[in-house]
Amino acid sequence: MFGWDFHNSKSDRIKLFLFILAVFLVVGFTVSAVFRSMNKEEATALEQNPKNSTESIDQVDLSTLYSEHSESLEGDDQTNEYDQTEHFSEETLNETKEIAVQFAKAFHTYSADEPMTYLENAKPYMKDALYEKMKRNGRREVLERSYLTVKETDVTPVANKSSMVVRWNVIVRGEAKSVDGKTSETEDWYLVGLREVDGEWKVEDVRVNVPN
Repeated sequence: MFGWDFHNSKSDRIKLFLFILAVFLVVGFTVSAVFRSMNKEEATALEQNPKNSTESIDQVDLSTLYSEHSESLEGDDQTNEYDQTEHFSEETLNETKEIAVQFAKAFHTYSADEPMTYLENAKPYMKDALYEKMKRNGRREVLERSYLTVKETDVTPVANKSSMVVRWNVIVRGEAKSVDGKTSETEDWYLVGLREVDGEWKVEDVRVNVPN
């Protein structure tokens, strides 16, 4: 190789050794340079990723804050759908609430012996059209509710967007008695709508035991 005499010349053997050593050094430096380059790229990528991650987190946080702020503003703008003072005065609301209670008490009280008495007692609080409708339809109670009495009442507000009709939910608690004398506790809900007629508030419609 290269005209060297490895067997007889010591200097040629030294040259071969140095040549091989140089080759190994070149290969070693080359491999080392490649690895350093790869490690540098990985380090650069790691440095960039936290930055991108931070930017992403910042964007999410800002988006979340904006969303929460928007929801807060929307909540402030929303009106209470159970508040009827937007269309009616406190005096009107108190008056109609009392009428609704008196009507519910009269309408609820029932006796199978006098099945139309309840309607006549409730008539002063009703519009004529509702009275005539109830009179035509009649009332049918199960045997367990042949006799109904009132013990107490409670009034809860209901969602109402009308500017003409006031609505109240009157809860009537009382006692029911069957024809054979058995008694049981009762709770009935009367959703009452009232409209002003010739300066007086009258019950225009009533629904019993329905979700308000």
